[in-house]
Amino acid sequence: MHDQQGTSPCGGADTPAHVRAMGLSVFKRCLERSGMSPDSFVQSLTQTSLSALITWSQAELEALLLACERHGLDPLGREVYMLRGGDPLLGPALVVVGVDGWSRILNTHGAFAGMQFRESSELIDGVPAWVECTLHRWDRRVPTRLREYLVEVRGQSQSWLTHPRRMLRHKALVQCARLAFGLVGIYDHDEAQRVASAREAQHGAFVGVRGRDKTMGKKARVMGVAALKEHLANCDV
Repeated sequence: MHDQQGTSPCGGADTPAHVRAMGLSVFKRCLERSGMSPDSFVQSLTQTSLSALITWSQAELEALLLACERHGLDPLGREVYMLRGGDPLLGPALVVVGVDGWSRILNTHGAFAGMQFRESSELIDGVPAWVECTLHRWDRRVPTRLREYLVEVRGQSQSWLTHPRRMLRHKALVQCARLAFGLVGIYDHDEAQRVASAREAQHGAFVGVRGRDKTMGKKARVMGVAALKEHLANCDV
């Protein structure tokens, strides 16, 4: 199904992705909630939730803003951001939620009734062998309880080297929250890196069969802050 041609500078099948983004209803809603000018809002997006990307497509921008709207997150508040794995231009971009974002999701949910943590008495290199998270909901008789084991989830990032207990507790919280509240389509940093790497490997195999040039020819057009700002004056935001 093709876009319908029209007289609006933001419409038409041949309109670049960065122009069509100005017509996204979710973009307009997020802009209105921010209380900022369109120019300042776009600039802030590129300095916060989009800062890790060199370029992004309309679909990726829409995925980010819809996730923020769905889960009550602020795209400008460093609670959520996009992360691209593998190729910095062609790798898959995923919506990543930081610890502050997961805390906001839980504490603003009407059914959230509190959480508890337990640590294993067994230590591995001075770190508990597991951390258990228990989440309570007002509308459930039985709480959700989940353990994350250090040997299974330990990463190699600087945060794991300097704050391993905190990171293990965070992993337990994220997985327990996902089960207790059915949270999908969002990831923590470690998960996003693993998923993106796996998708990039699959994409690389596909390109090897079909040919990289043909695949790139069908990629969605990308956009950046300069392109967005260039067309703000021509679009009814």
